[in-house]
Amino acid sequence: MLERSQQEKILDAAYACIARDGYAQTSLRQIAQEAGVAVSQISYHYENKEGLLLAVVERAATNYHAYMQAYLQPHMSPREKGECFIALYQRVLEDDQELFRVLYDLAGLALWSEPFRLRVRDVFGAIVEQITNEVFTEDLVNDLGYQHAPETLASLFFGGLFGIALQALLEPENKEIVDSLSALSVVFK
Repeated sequence: MLERSQQEKILDAAYACIARDGYAQTSLRQIAQEAGVAVSQISYHYENKEGLLLAVVERAATNYHAYMQAYLQPHMSPREKGECFIALYQRVLEDDQELFRVLYDLAGLALWSEPFRLRVRDVFGAIVEQITNEVFTEDLVNDLGYQHAPETLASLFFGGLFGIALQALLEPENKEIVDSLSALSVVFK
């Protein structure tokens, strides 16, 4: 097995630190220590903390996309794919909360930084586009009798998934919140 490159070690450490402690509480020194590299190596590979954070955005998007590829199958109907999105969010909230912690932290930072805003907007836009193309097809929207554009329904669906996932992270002791994601299936009836 090939050893991870120094750049990958830094990115892995940054992702783990941000997921565990949040961006505001994570220093370059902490990331370097976790990666087992000198702080100067972060600047060498990523220029600065912002460059590293943009790479973390890419990592989070890649992780999310990998989940989608593992779950969604071409033979599924749009309704089945919608139910699959719901099941996926439930599973990730149970098995990989780091992904959501990183996404929420990055979304918060995107409110204050133009480079992050543009990149996070692109990541979220790609998710909504996937939901539009995979779930809220013209045929399904017509079959359900909705008067809204597929993009509007996909945005609503994604907002519900993302918002409930945030609630679940804020109230980890309340296991009913994760289960409440299944109520989003009402849009398919």
